[in-house]
Amino acid sequence: MAQRAALPAEVAKHAVAFTRAMTVALRSWGFYPPEHPAVALAVERLVAAAADAASGGLMQIAVTPHELLIDSVLLESGDVSVAECAALLHDRDILQITVVAPPAEEVIRALLAVLTLDRATRRERGGPAAIWHEGHYPAILIEQIDYQEILEREFDEQGAARRDATWHSIVRSIVVGRQTFSPEEQQRLLEIARDAGAIGELSKDAKEPFCTPDGSPLVTTQAAIVVAVYRHLASAVTAAQPERAQETIDSIALASGALDPGVAMEVMLSGDAAGSGDAQRVMGAVRRAFDDQQIALMLARAVAAPSHAAGRLAQAFDTLAPDEDRKRRVLTLAKQLITERDLGAKRPVDDIRKSLDELLLKYDETTYVSTAYSRSMEAAAARAADMAARGLPPEMPEWLATLGHESVRKLSGQLLIDLLRNETSKTRLADTARDMAAFVEELLLAGVYGECLPVIEELTAAAARKPALAPEACRGAIEGVAQSSEFGEAVAAVADQAPEEFAAFTRLTVALGPATVGSLVSAYQREDGPATERITQLVAALGVPALPALASAAEDPRWFVQREIAKVLGQIGTAAAVPPLQALLRRADKRIMHAAVSSLIRINDPGAVRAVHTVLKVATGEARTAVIKALLALKNARVAPMLTRILDDSDPFGEDHPLVLEVMDALAVLQDDRAVTALAALAPKRRWLAWGKTTRLRTGALRALLRIGTPGARAAYDRTVAGGDFFLRRLARGLDAAA
Repeated sequence: MAQRAALPAEVAKHAVAFTRAMTVALRSWGFYPPEHPAVALAVERLVAAAADAASGGLMQIAVTPHELLIDSVLLESGDVSVAECAALLHDRDILQITVVAPPAEEVIRALLAVLTLDRATRRERGGPAAIWHEGHYPAILIEQIDYQEILEREFDEQGAARRDATWHSIVRSIVVGRQTFSPEEQQRLLEIARDAGAIGELSKDAKEPFCTPDGSPLVTTQAAIVVAVYRHLASAVTAAQPERAQETIDSIALASGALDPGVAMEVMLSGDAAGSGDAQRVMGAVRRAFDDQQIALMLARAVAAPSHAAGRLAQAFDTLAPDEDRKRRVLTLAKQLITERDLGAKRPVDDIRKSLDELLLKYDETTYVSTAYSRSMEAAAARAADMAARGLPPEMPEWLATLGHESVRKLSGQLLIDLLRNETSKTRLADTARDMAAFVEELLLAGVYGECLPVIEELTAAAARKPALAPEACRGAIEGVAQSSEFGEAVAAVADQAPEEFAAFTRLTVALGPATVGSLVSAYQREDGPATERITQLVAALGVPALPALASAAEDPRWFVQREIAKVLGQIGTAAAVPPLQALLRRADKRIMHAAVSSLIRINDPGAVRAVHTVLKVATGEARTAVIKALLALKNARVAPMLTRILDDSDPFGEDHPLVLEVMDALAVLQDDRAVTALAALAPKRRWLAWGKTTRLRTGALRALLRIGTPGARAAYDRTVAGGDFFLRRLARGLDAAA
C-alpha cells in the first residue's frame, strides 16, 4: 500500500494535541501525587486529546529519539512538545503507541503509572509493553524497543547519564536544595562532569519539574536550577580533581549551548546578580569559555525562537560579548547560521537577520516598559541567581504545588464575587464592578471562558437586585466586556475552540447579551467556513433580545454578513423579525434574498406571507426566479398555501401576469393538492382583447394540474375541461396528446 506523503491537517492537529497532553501529563504525574489537582487536570486533558485522536480511526504514533511519525509520515510541527514527547517516550523504551478507541480515565491513569515507573523496575518486569499487556486495556496498544538489545548496550551507550537510582537521587537533591552528597553521588558527579551530554541530561531532568500545570516552563526558576547543577558539578571537581576544573568548565559551556533559548539567556545572566560566591565564579568562568561559534549559535536559536524577551536577550549578548569587535564577529556568524541551518523559525530569514542588527545593536525597550516593571524583572533575576547560589529551600515543591494558574484564577474570581455581594457603598460597588470587568477580560485572553461566566452572572444579578446600589455601573461593566477587544479576539478564534470551549463561550455570550452583537458581526471575515458558522450560532443564541441590534447590524455593507443575519432572524422566528427581513428582501443580491425568503417562510405570521408576496410582485426577471427557487428549495408545508394565496391576490391579465405564470409552474413542481382549487379557477378565465395572455394562462393552469397528478388534481382537470369553452377543450386535447 502506498504511504501518504503528508498528513491531513486534522490528523496532524489531533496528533500534536495528544503529544502536548502526554508531555504535560508525564511531567505532572512524575512531580505531583496522583490525587493532586494538577494531575487531575492533566489526566482530563489527555483523555480528551486521546478521544480526539481516535475519532477518525486508530492513530499509530511511532517513536524515535527526537521525532514522532504517524503512518510512517514525520509529524512536523513548530510545537516543541512534539520533540519533548518523543524524547520522553523513547526514554521509557516505547517504540510505538496506538490509540485504538477513546480511553477512559482509569486507562490513562494506568498508562501514566506504567510510563513513570523507575527504569530498573520497568525493565525487570519485562518492559512497558509487557506490563501494559497484564492490565488488559484494549483502547491503547504499546510496542516496546527490543529489550535484549537494550540490556546488552545499556551501560555502553548511556555511560554517566544512565538514569539509575544514583542519578535520580542526585536530581532530587538538587531540586530540593540539598548541599551535601553521598560518596557514591560524588563519584557520579565526577563522571557526569566529563561528559557534556550527561551534563545536559542532568540539567534537563533537574529543571523539568518546574513548569506550570499547562506545561509552560517557569524560565527563571529553571535557570536557577541549571546554575545550581553547574555549581555542584564544578564544586565536586574542584574538591576531588582540581586539575580537571577547566575541562569541566568547557563541558558546561558546551552543554549550555543546547539549552532552551529562554533558559540559556537567563543562565548566562544569573551569575551577575548572584552577588558573590560559587555561582558567580562558576558562571563567570563558563561565560569566558564560550567561543564565538558557541555564542553565535545560542544567539541565532534565541532570535529564531517564536518569542523572546528582547531586553534580556540584548543584555545577555552584552554579557557574553562585551567587546564591540567581538559583537560584530558573532553577529556575522549568527547570520550565517540562520541562513545555513533550520532552527525551527516561523519568520522569514531576512526578518530574523534584520532583528539581529536592530534588536541587539540598537534596541531600547524603555519606551515600552515602565521603570517599575523593569526593576521588578531585574529583581526577579537577582532572586533567581541568589537562589542558585544558596540552593533551593526544601519547601519549594510544596510552594509550587499551591501556585497553579487555575486555582489562583478561581480564587481571584470568587473574592471579587464576594466583594460585590457584600458591598454597601455605591461608589465602592461601582469600582468593584469595573475590577470584575477587567478580570473577565484577562480570563478571555487566557481562554478560560467557563471561569468568566460566574463573574458576569453576578454582575447581572447585582444590576437586577432590589434595591440595587449601582445598577448602571454593573450593566456598564457587562457592556464593556461585550464590546472589548479581548472579547473580539476570542470571537475571532472561535474556529479553533474545542467543542467544550465553544459551549462555554456560547454560555458566556448569552450572559453578556445583545451588547455582543457588534463584536460578533465585526468578526465575520469569510463567506463560509467553520468560523462563520460558529459566529452565526452565537448570534442566534442571543434570541429575541438581540433583534434591535440585529436590525442595525443588517446595514453592514458585506453581503455575506447580511445573509447570515437573515438566517439568524429566521432562527429567532418571531413576528418582530419580519421588518428587518423585509428590509433585507429589498437588497439586489440574490444570495441575500434567498436567505431572507427562507427565514420568512419559517415565521408563522401573516406579515411574513405579505412580505414574500410583496417581493414577488415587485421583483422581476432573475430576482423573482431566485425567490421562487428559494421557496421550492425549502420543501416547507407552508409554501404551497402561500403561493396559492398569491394567485388569488394577483391580476392574471395585468402587470401580475408573469408572476402568475411562474407561480403556477412552482405549484406544479410542489405537487400539492391544496393548489388544485386555485389552478382550476384560473384555467377557464379569459379576456377577449388579450388572447395571448389568455392562452398562456390556460396552458399553464392545465399543465400544472396534470403535473400535480393526484386523483383530486385529475378530477379537477376533467371537470374544468368538460365545462370549458371550445378553445379550452382544444388546448386540453393538445396537452393530452403531448403527454
